Amino acid sequence: MHTLPYRYVIVVLVLLAFLGCKTTYDARRTPAEELQSEGRIVFVRPDRYSLFGTRSIRDYIEITYEQISQNEAGYPVLTVGLRNRGGQHFWDTKGPDVQLSVQTAFYNRPIQPSGAASGSAVYRTNWQTIKLVRGQTSDYKVACPIKGANHYQMTISEYLK
Repeated sequence: MHTLPYRYVIVVLVLLAFLGCKTTYDARRTPAEELQSEGRIVFVRPDRYSLFGTRSIRDYIEITYEQISQNEAGYPVLTVGLRNRGGQHFWDTKGPDVQLSVQTAFYNRPIQPSGAASGSAVYRTNWQTIKLVRGQTSDYKVACPIKGANHYQMTISEYLK
């Protein structure tokens, strides 16, 4: 029986590792239909899939209300109710505590039919952390330091470390 020397095996494994790893990807344009359906509050990252379906934060978090108003100084203030509704499947009786990262972009004109990305934000908040225990509702409140920026898009993601 003839065996390959271990050096050849290592070289083949290293080549396979280099060929299988890709650090850059082509950016593809988002379809116009998808941009047109963008809402004011969007969930991004990640959609984790398991054997029993998705475990996306969208499965656990619901928006109870959203309101934009002006404070005493005339600056816009956005308040959004976020609720951790817990497990949503019969096998998920507990549901996790959820830690979120939230960022809000304010615009001085309405979001165009081609989506929020069609215009530049006049103000964008830093990522803020919100921890939600199962069943808890949290009031996310953020003020914009630019008067008249009464249009917004809030992005919710899993906790970004």
